[in-house]
Amino acid sequence: MAFAGTMLGFLAALPLAFLGTTVLFSFPLVGAIRVLVGLIRTIPSILWGVIAVVVVGLGPLAGTLALALYTTGYLAKLYAEAFDAVDPEILEAIRGVGAKPWHIARFAIWTESANYILSQLLFMLEYNVRASAVLGFVGAGGIGFYLQAYLSMLDYSRVSTLLLGLFAFVLVMDGISGWLRRRYLLRY
Repeated sequence: MAFAGTMLGFLAALPLAFLGTTVLFSFPLVGAIRVLVGLIRTIPSILWGVIAVVVVGLGPLAGTLALALYTTGYLAKLYAEAFDAVDPEILEAIRGVGAKPWHIARFAIWTESANYILSQLLFMLEYNVRASAVLGFVGAGGIGFYLQAYLSMLDYSRVSTLLLGLFAFVLVMDGISGWLRRRYLLRY
């Protein structure tokens, strides 16, 4: 659920972020996109889980959609702000040679923001791993479903085992994320 939700959210957030940056578009469009992103981001992932369960029914699909929606709002806002912060001299230089908006997006914004994009994507994946455990409490599948079942049966040894397993998984994810950052992110 966490991986699929993160990837779906990322794929939706990236175009919204490009549409929501003042570097490429004028205020009416940017303002509308930022309001939409703010609306999506306002609703916490657990409430998105409830909405998704109502729409698609119980199970991991609901959890995946909930995580994807929350991820979309979160990443679109952060990416749009990162795109707005691209060095104006670089933008001026690329505009000076007659670049179209898609050239600016590809060769200036994407290139300058790539490290930040990857870093925030990895953070969101870590967050979604933890959030997916909670989504089962609202019927959105995942480990939370088992946590709820074991808690209702007062089977605390299994609850402890699940929590320790989740903790170990989060630590492994953190280690992999750190390794990926060291390996692939450029250092200045």
